[in-house]
Amino acid sequence: MSSIGLVISIAVPILILLAIAVFVSKRQQKAIGQRSNARAVKEFVGELAEALEFLVKVDNQKEIQELVFARINQLNERYVASLPKKEREGASAVDLEGLHQQVETGGKKKRILKSDREIRYAKKQFSKVLKSFGPMVKNKMASEATILEFRRYLRISILEMEVDSFTAQGDVAAQRGDVTTASGYFKAARKILIDFNLQYPEKNQRVKSLAKKSAALFNGGDEEEEGSLAKELSKEAESDKDEHGFPADPNQDTKQKF
Repeated sequence: MSSIGLVISIAVPILILLAIAVFVSKRQQKAIGQRSNARAVKEFVGELAEALEFLVKVDNQKEIQELVFARINQLNERYVASLPKKEREGASAVDLEGLHQQVETGGKKKRILKSDREIRYAKKQFSKVLKSFGPMVKNKMASEATILEFRRYLRISILEMEVDSFTAQGDVAAQRGDVTTASGYFKAARKILIDFNLQYPEKNQRVKSLAKKSAALFNGGDEEEEGSLAKELSKEAESDKDEHGFPADPNQDTKQKF
């Protein structure tokens, strides 16, 4: 065998092996890239699902909830499509069936959030829902007018929950004679309303009512509805306990409270 033939006989198998190695490497890189993209979509879907679960617990506007669920379902399809083909069957970013059941069961309108921590959590979840509305008009899931209406509704809803919560905490402080703390809560609630850049029918009346509450603290006057939200706040707290005063849910301390 000539030297050229010997070189060829050695080089060809090596080139074939190198070609196979490059092909396998590219496939692996593609799979890694797909999994990375899928992971990012999955995290986003999970966050939006968490926001929807919270929304169901504090609000009863089912039309908004169904629209957000439809967006989650759309994003879940994108997640599955971004996976490597052999991993797609049976894959899902979240428990769609369980989430749909929660939406179908529905919730009730919640007025009171029991702490500043819950208010911050509520704002965070509502923000996720509001941000999810952005692509819906482009995707023709809803009209621009509908999205504007839903945005307005949710912004007013979270505002009202925050104002009611501060008002309730102010009522509680007033009932125990802590005028300074009560006044602080009433002023905070009033400021939130004044700074809110949307107008709605009840806004001015609520501002006036809070001003009267603050004045009543120092002049001994009685506010007609004083204590009503405080009672509701008390009921919210009591609902987590059984007739003996112990937590109704033994795992309560390990769960997120809404």
